[in-house]
Amino acid sequence: DARGCYFEILINDVPVYFHYNIGATAFRLPINNYISKSGEQSISLKMLSVVDGKPFPNGTELSLVIDEYPKGLPRGRRNIFTYKTPVFEEKNKGLFADAKIFQTNVPYSLTDWRLGIDLTKENKDSLRKELEKIYQEYTFSFKNRDLSKYKQLTKLRQENTFASLYYTDEQIKQAENSYVDGIQNEKIKLFPLENYQLAFYGNGKLVGLQKLKDAPGVFIDNEDEKDAFMEYILFYKKDKNSPLEIIF
Repeated sequence: DARGCYFEILINDVPVYFHYNIGATAFRLPINNYISKSGEQSISLKMLSVVDGKPFPNGTELSLVIDEYPKGLPRGRRNIFTYKTPVFEEKNKGLFADAKIFQTNVPYSLTDWRLGIDLTKENKDSLRKELEKIYQEYTFSFKNRDLSKYKQLTKLRQENTFASLYYTDEQIKQAENSYVDGIQNEKIKLFPLENYQLAFYGNGKLVGLQKLKDAPGVFIDNEDEKDAFMEYILFYKKDKNSPLEIIF
């Protein structure tokens, strides 16, 4: 729940939600796939004034609540984290950041991107070249309605998502069948990649392309502007001899 500001929320240094629209907002979303295993997790936020260089207006605030639900028991909610920003003085800087720790107990274990290599130490030109190639393949999988290629490119991401959200076999099948449906495939094209910059997250273990004031990912354009969409994508590398793989 937030008002009077732009903001970014990250869990374990992975972007969860970016808000760069004018106006108050309130939302709920699952964060399971950002938690690879039980134990200590971090949550961080950055708030920005909606007018560059100006202070936050009176009443600006942001609050966060994390609830835990026992598997299969949506009514068994238990609060594990609550946070609210301090009251800002009238002469504030229009910029605020904070980070906290919370504990979780989850009945699953995901492919843990935190065990990958530090991508900030890799050659940036080589990383970008590899990223752009995968983004092109990803876009063509939509354009050609190539479900097998899409599943190949997103295997780790989907396995983590399905495991963390407790999908049944039938739910997995329905989700997979919907991946490339409902898109005007013949009109799809990739937004020019020179408009993005290389961005690192996950304390250097994740990489992607990102536009200013947007979540990491690429815009997949359409001749009909209303049908364009943005795909949130982040990659990791298991080791130096492995390729980049989509993990978020």
